Amino acid sequence: MVERRRALELLFPEAGIVPDHDSPIAAAPLDRDAAAAEMLRGHLDYRGPSTVAELAEATGLTEGDVAIAVARLEGEGFAFRGHFTAVGGPEEFCPRRLLARIHNYTRARLRREIEPVTARDYMRFLLRWQHVAPGTQREGRLGVLAAIEQLQGFELAAGAWEHDVLGSRVEGYRAEWLDGLCLSGDVTWGRLSIRPGAGEDEAPRQNRMTPSRATPITLAIREDIPWLLQSARGDRTPPEPGPGRTQEVLEALRHHGALFPADLVRITGGSPHEVEQALWDAVARGLVTADGFDAVRSLLYRRAVARANHPGLRRAGSRRAARSAGRWSLVPAAMAAEDADELAEAVAEQLLARWGVLFRDVLARETFAVPWREVLWALRRMEARGTIRGGRFVSGFSGEQYATPEAVDALRAVRKQKTTGETIRISAADPLNLVGIVVPGPGLTALGANAVTYVDGVPEQAARALA
Repeated sequence: MVERRRALELLFPEAGIVPDHDSPIAAAPLDRDAAAAEMLRGHLDYRGPSTVAELAEATGLTEGDVAIAVARLEGEGFAFRGHFTAVGGPEEFCPRRLLARIHNYTRARLRREIEPVTARDYMRFLLRWQHVAPGTQREGRLGVLAAIEQLQGFELAAGAWEHDVLGSRVEGYRAEWLDGLCLSGDVTWGRLSIRPGAGEDEAPRQNRMTPSRATPITLAIREDIPWLLQSARGDRTPPEPGPGRTQEVLEALRHHGALFPADLVRITGGSPHEVEQALWDAVARGLVTADGFDAVRSLLYRRAVARANHPGLRRAGSRRAARSAGRWSLVPAAMAAEDADELAEAVAEQLLARWGVLFRDVLARETFAVPWREVLWALRRMEARGTIRGGRFVSGFSGEQYATPEAVDALRAVRKQKTTGETIRISAADPLNLVGIVVPGPGLTALGANAVTYVDGVPEQAARALA
């Protein structure tokens, strides 16, 4: 085309042009780099992903000219560089438009490859994904840390965490493993959600002040606490208690920082029993936490025993329990989310780590305050980046479903495994109590006193009906 003559003359000054016709239209001012960029724009549009060497061979330009031209196109947003044909292959360039089409075709192909499993197989998968099934348990202190990292943000009864939850996921679980992680600063605990009805004008009824094994708390990686608090509380704050011992304990912690129980007794002037009750009330409100998890044990089992009428009397048992509880401190205030999309992606990643395959129904017992629609948009962005996969993974549930690549492989492996009558008993407080949510059956209250027995992924009662 004669309109391109000026560009060709700049790129190939020694070339002859036949037939020798001038363009009837005045050529726009053009330099050599711009001419090379325009030539490569057309070649990339029909070639797709190409290396600098391939473009140089196709156009007759030097590799130096091609490198400058594609960098210019990249700066304009027309092309992207990357490894598109093979992982670890040579660097390539591809137009944005073609890359979007390739991505859409790839995503559609991957979704077509998925064969959905039944809810029963999904439950069998979850028992392995969370390392509850026999032969899949984690080991040692690092196993405890990995289990907490997977479950963080999920609130369940305080009295169920060690025996019922960590004990079922870590072989030979020992309390000192959790204590070591807490005291080293790797792990912390507390209530993230806002307690319903805990207002300033709430009457200090005795039944609300008594330590309870059912009080919901979570274990979490300490460095993740800021975004976990944001995702659970949003812009809300736990209501402060009215005048009383709990308020006095909170004021002491605000003015003096982290304190041992004995220090709180001295500062507030209350008895050890009153301080213990006040701390537990503050725990239930989501206002305080402690250095070690033994603080929870001492509150639950009343290890720190002191005589209210004899403050000067010291007993060896009570002093040992007070030391083991560690220092108490305030739960930090939830900071406003600087980037709502980033927070939603953090929640999506945590939920995928917990459930492997994620859809709305499985979130019935979650307490995150981030709306599902925001998590859904985050999942779509993650699929667009290729870090997770979307599709129909579990049949019988409506709405979009997403999974990590590792979960897809594990789900496929579980589907191929034959049922053997595998029986697994868990506490109803366990996150895997999904009876009436994922698998059929009457739902059980999430209390440690209740139990669920799965036979090949379905509740025992349903298994008998299927037999």
